Amino acid sequence: MAWTARPVYNTAALQGVIGVLLMVGSVSTGGIFDSHVHVGRWVLPDFRGHSTSLEQSAAVLASSGIDGALVMPTDSGDNAGLIGSLASYAGPVRFAVAAWAIPDDSAIGGLLDAHDFRAVKIHPSFCRVPVNHDSWSPAISAARQRGLPVIVHCGRWQEMAGYGLLLQAADAWPDVKFVMAHMGGDSPSLVLSAAVGVASRGLRNVFMGTESIREYWIVAEAIGIVGADRVLFGSDHNLNSPVSFLAVIDAIGLDEQARSMVLGGNARKLFGFDNG
Repeated sequence: MAWTARPVYNTAALQGVIGVLLMVGSVSTGGIFDSHVHVGRWVLPDFRGHSTSLEQSAAVLASSGIDGALVMPTDSGDNAGLIGSLASYAGPVRFAVAAWAIPDDSAIGGLLDAHDFRAVKIHPSFCRVPVNHDSWSPAISAARQRGLPVIVHCGRWQEMAGYGLLLQAADAWPDVKFVMAHMGGDSPSLVLSAAVGVASRGLRNVFMGTESIREYWIVAEAIGIVGADRVLFGSDHNLNSPVSFLAVIDAIGLDEQARSMVLGGNARKLFGFDNG
């Protein structure tokens, strides 16, 4: 079955930051899938207004040997703009789309029911609410009721986006699958501690995304701790080059089965790509 955007909802309402994943097109069962791609213009001054269109991102991904990707807005939260771009897109890369959830969003369930969404996205740093706060219960509950995974940004700001807060949420919601973005935090010590935390707690409902992690040796160590079946390749394009982070995976020297899982197999199973 091919998944397509169905723009029957109120696009004005979508200007709010509501975190979801929507399948657009079919995803190859054997190619590389990038689980973390941004499209649009950045608002945060540090990123100096950097911007890419969907077509520009698709060209970069295709030239990197990637044939499927999860795309999401930048910190602008322009969900309607991204979905509009996908509706008219006809390029070679197959996309799923994600946007941010907002705290205390009672309307997210209706939106999830209206479309073929495949996950909910939470960004604690931009929303200034840690993932283990009760304000996220509507979004996580909506995901649980529909069997959808929840992608959570994790970073160096431990009080707001620390991996430990996600581990607490995963303990509290054992029947929800979580993706720990940036492998728990963009530094070797955080990645290692996050992997140990996942394994020591026996949290089979937590996956780790490799986006922005440059050190191949710490990715290898994390895979050794949690298992290749718990890791998803991501690049964090448009801030990064996918080629750079594919090189990180290649440098590990995984066997063919493990490499296939990390570079696409795990994401297809987690987000139901093989079922749609």
